[in-house]
Amino acid sequence: LIELERYENDTLKKRAEIFEFYSNFFTNKNWAQIPTYKDSNKLSSYHLYPLRIKGVSEAQRDEIMQYIFDKDVSVNVHFIPVPRLSFYKEMGYDVMNYPTTYDNFSREISLPVFYNLTIEQMKTVCEAVEFAVNKVLG
Repeated sequence: LIELERYENDTLKKRAEIFEFYSNFFTNKNWAQIPTYKDSNKLSSYHLYPLRIKGVSEAQRDEIMQYIFDKDVSVNVHFIPVPRLSFYKEMGYDVMNYPTTYDNFSREISLPVFYNLTIEQMKTVCEAVEFAVNKVLG
């Protein structure tokens, strides 16, 4: 209940600041697809920052992630397509029958969005991502 009391004016605000920082950094990168986190009808909870890298394969995305890890930055992939889960695979579902889902998954890297993330850490994340993408895409 204590966390709910500070959610609107503290936690949500801090996460929104992190989103703005990342979005400002990646906006002018031609390889970056910025997540939609607000529009005229909705506002995100800023729980995840799912950055997508334009024009990369799943293998390239994984290579980018490894370069990011090598810079001591932890990133993840959060939106695993349902047909990729073993239960559904065994039922015969194939992710390739869902090209949009696969495309979004194969290019997505979730960046850290935690409350105590400092500006220096956000800079480190952005620089690590930029370095990794440039290393893989040339």
